[in-house]
Amino acid sequence: MATMLRTAARDLARLRRITGLIGKYGYDELIRRGPGLPDDLESQDFRPVDGEAAPPQLSAPKRFRLMLEELGPTFIKFGQVLSSRPDLVSKEYVDELRSLQDHCEPLPYPEILSAIRLGLGSEPLELFAEIDPEPLATASIAQVHRGLTRDGTKVVIKVQRPGIAEEVRGDVEILYRVAKLLNAVVEESSMAEPVGIVREFDKALTEELNFQHEAANLREFARLHEPRRDIVVPIVFPELSSTTILTMSRLEGVPFSRLPEGCDKKAIAARIIKEAFDEVFIDGVFHADPHPGNLMFLDDGRYGILDLGLLGRLSPSMQETLVVLALAIAVRDADTIARTLYRLGQADQRVDLAEVKADTVLLLQRYADRQIREVDSALLLQELLSLGMKHRLRIPAEYTMLGRAGATIEGIVRGLDPNLDVVAVAKPYAEKLLVDRVAPAGMEGGLYKAMLQFQGLSQDMPIQLSQILADVSSGRFGVAVGGPSLDRLSTSILTAATILSGAILGGAFVIGAFIGLSQLDLRIQGIPVLGIMGALSAATLVFWVGVYAVLRPRLKKVSVLRWFRR
Repeated sequence: MATMLRTAARDLARLRRITGLIGKYGYDELIRRGPGLPDDLESQDFRPVDGEAAPPQLSAPKRFRLMLEELGPTFIKFGQVLSSRPDLVSKEYVDELRSLQDHCEPLPYPEILSAIRLGLGSEPLELFAEIDPEPLATASIAQVHRGLTRDGTKVVIKVQRPGIAEEVRGDVEILYRVAKLLNAVVEESSMAEPVGIVREFDKALTEELNFQHEAANLREFARLHEPRRDIVVPIVFPELSSTTILTMSRLEGVPFSRLPEGCDKKAIAARIIKEAFDEVFIDGVFHADPHPGNLMFLDDGRYGILDLGLLGRLSPSMQETLVVLALAIAVRDADTIARTLYRLGQADQRVDLAEVKADTVLLLQRYADRQIREVDSALLLQELLSLGMKHRLRIPAEYTMLGRAGATIEGIVRGLDPNLDVVAVAKPYAEKLLVDRVAPAGMEGGLYKAMLQFQGLSQDMPIQLSQILADVSSGRFGVAVGGPSLDRLSTSILTAATILSGAILGGAFVIGAFIGLSQLDLRIQGIPVLGIMGALSAATLVFWVGVYAVLRPRLKKVSVLRWFRR
């Protein structure tokens, strides 16, 4: 009981701080505009805890990023997840969220030794010959130190901060409550599925807090990259690792954010692109967070990959879909783009492919006079995902994760070699996955279009025909008739029926209340006061129920997409 009370008190204090920071950075407006605010949030006044508001001259995306950084590790991680969802937030928010800083004050060295002792079950200096007291890196979830094993091997030791798992769990519970609130008041919630997003985030964060998961990723990545001698993945020391401690071989070099002068940047850019394509189109397993700090230029000229807590995975069909979509964009084939978006999206209702195609044509017209190398792929991806959302197509998380990773890689490559011909690097992968059986030399755009359309039709038609025949043979075949006019008619009939039945029941309730209470012997000048009061109370209740029944279909949710993009 005492533990439950302490937990409740902690959650209430945390909720008060969260609402205070929402007010500080001016984001309480979005919550206040929606109907159905829960009592525990309605009682919050959203006033800043410290009495200070964010400077008004700051842009909305910057205020949002600063708010997440001040909220702490869970919300920083959640912001990083949002940065991979350009279908939910605008490019300005995506760019700002990518710069989220996950740094905090380092833990004292004795606390690090205590965490290692607890995580590995032995004295740290019996397991390691040396542990550097100065941290190599500090973050909200873990702190990294250099070390030496007993046999003299250089390693890095990733130590989870004590108590961080409990703190994160409390914040995730609050995020679930916020997600349920958004589901009630946000117009796009049927597409974005806030609770589903938090559930996926919860799963990813749970895996990140278990260092054994990252150790398994490191081993898998090392196995896949074994044939590529110029790629180095850290080696895991399982006997010196646990769920809260991860010991890896140390890579000597500099991050790509601090490349030395005089190195061949064009060759490095070409190698980065080739590695990215190898991961996506050969391995089907890609680094989901390849920012410059996680990619190292090693002293011997090789290329090191760090921080594999989060990997993306693609099935063969996903790989083929990506190639089809990329080639369709390259040759401006709106029909194939529309059908591919429809195929990879998950629709809750019928989607008009003609409308999707028409919007795709308008989108491509904006890029008609540009070469592929001149196109900002991150912006194009955002516009494609927004197009999908407009037509109620939910894009699987694997594609949005890949989009974020791809945009990060593109930014690195553009900085190293703005003139790199990405299409030339991608073409062999496309031929291998899509046209391996024919592979004619010197394909032109027209032939590509024909093959893409035939390939799409050959995939879709058997599935669609099989579904129709199965429905007919089982007696489940039916024709659904719908449209805006029919929906309005259905709503009008339902409202009229509700009012009529409510009037009958309400009248009976009023009369019953009057007759029942008038039997009590309380009269003033012969007037049955209780009966009249009961009838008035019943009439008032019936009136407000009727108002709600009439207005409920007209209540609108808040469009967070439009609000964020103002």
